[in-house]
Amino acid sequence: MGDQSNVQVGRLSAHSRAVVIRIGQIACALPDGDGNLADGLVAGFESLLGAVPVGGRRLLLAGLAAFDHGARLYPPARGRRFVRLTDAQAEAYFRAVLSSRHGLGVALQRVKGLIVFCYYELPEVQHQIGYRPGPYIAAVSRRRLDDYGDDIRAGERAVFADPAQDAP
Repeated sequence: MGDQSNVQVGRLSAHSRAVVIRIGQIACALPDGDGNLADGLVAGFESLLGAVPVGGRRLLLAGLAAFDHGARLYPPARGRRFVRLTDAQAEAYFRAVLSSRHGLGVALQRVKGLIVFCYYELPEVQHQIGYRPGPYIAAVSRRRLDDYGDDIRAGERAVFADPAQDAP
């Protein structure tokens, strides 16, 4: 029952959280032991899950569990879950599943994309890689206002004009 309520509000269980963090460590080079980045990644992923319909969330979470437990069938894992594998084993299993062009491989490609998206949306990560869109956006906004400001203001006047004042 508790897992179902988690699905409804987009919160991850401890198990799903561990899988997301482990995928982040492989796909994004999320530093092991950096609790702030891991917490931010999970919070972003949970927020993203909140925008997914309940059925989609259930499928996504089931996919995470299938991927994690599927590692038990991967011979080098020796029966261990994905989150319990060494870095090299986890990377090899992740790449092996990711290379599959059907089933779990396709689903993992989609999940990886969501996790990578959430990781690179973290302000700390954006700062580390030198991504600072603010000054660029401000410069483009100023340039566009200089170039098209008159047209914009004329359009606004036309949209917000009071037709009652224009009537005879």
